Amino acid sequence: MKEYSEVVIVGAGASGLLCGGILAEAGLSVVIAEKNNRIGKKLSATGNGRCNFTNRKMDVTHYYGDREWIQRVLERESPQDVMDLFKEIGIYPREREGYVYPHTNQASTVVEALQKFCYVSGCEIETECKVSAIIPEREGGFQIRTSSGRIRCRYVVMATGGRAGAELGGDGNGYKLARSLGHRISPIYPGLTGLICGGDWWKSVAGTRIQGRFSLQINGEKVPGEIGEIQVNKDGVSGIPVFQLCRVAAKALREQAGSIKLMGEIDFVPEMKEEELSQWIMHFGIAGLVPKKWVTLLEKRAVSAHLLKAFRFPIQDTYGIDRAQVTAGGIPTSEVSAETMESQKVSGLYVTGELLDVDGRCGGYNLHFAWSTAVIAAKAVIRERN
Repeated sequence: MKEYSEVVIVGAGASGLLCGGILAEAGLSVVIAEKNNRIGKKLSATGNGRCNFTNRKMDVTHYYGDREWIQRVLERESPQDVMDLFKEIGIYPREREGYVYPHTNQASTVVEALQKFCYVSGCEIETECKVSAIIPEREGGFQIRTSSGRIRCRYVVMATGGRAGAELGGDGNGYKLARSLGHRISPIYPGLTGLICGGDWWKSVAGTRIQGRFSLQINGEKVPGEIGEIQVNKDGVSGIPVFQLCRVAAKALREQAGSIKLMGEIDFVPEMKEEELSQWIMHFGIAGLVPKKWVTLLEKRAVSAHLLKAFRFPIQDTYGIDRAQVTAGGIPTSEVSAETMESQKVSGLYVTGELLDVDGRCGGYNLHFAWSTAVIAAKAVIRERN
């Protein structure tokens, strides 16, 4: 490892790679330190390997966190901005109902294009290089301690990602580094994962898929539901409608542990109102409305339209942070400038992506946030350096 670089980026994931490429293209010397043995490990698995990298239907309501702060970020980098930038580095977009993917429908296309962008621009990438300490120096700049040696730099971009997805490299090291630099870390929750549910009958219906609405009830108060394919497992539920509400369930379980009554609810036929559904059941039964395995289970409970519209069960836990696709929680956005991504605690330190206390719904929103914060940070460093 070299002794000095103008910028050290911690993490060769989505935001780290894009930020590194932009900075190097502008003429800065850049080193990206990546703890894994290859770059873009989590990015390669995004969207079941298809990489939904942004969404035309961009709106702050698709995010959890300080929405005023998030809105300032979204106003600076739009989906079209991201698509135009990606075209410049060789990623041709394909749209489907607002969802934007690489034309190849393969996440590897995005990873390879970002890697090429970095190398052509002159950005150096060190794999199997874990950062153990970021030490601000009195005269300005930083000393970075890594498993591959030490390096000094003028600017640091923390793009480590969060704690989610242990198999893909999520280890929470970024939080440790952030704390050492004076940042707080808000409580961490798993986002975009399944829910473990109470009941000894789940195995009898495991493997089925329900085109319905999934909702939550927290101490009797209903949380608006999501319609889509609900996947039924041997111990609970998953699928996009569940993922979208997982963060809400995880937060409630943690904050109200021991005193919460958290229920899941499935509406098997969201297209029908209860009265219409009653008439249907009277004439045809439920065999044409629910997966076959569910017929016996529901008939044991005295089938009614109300049961099919509000089938309830207790929620005990999430599938955990290791199986989550995104981390909820992190560095409070009040400690980072939305205009530059620079830390309010340490001059010359920038924070991007999942490490921040912002998480989005399924649909390309988390990746859009990663790209946006990477671009904002890169532009800010370039301005500061010039």
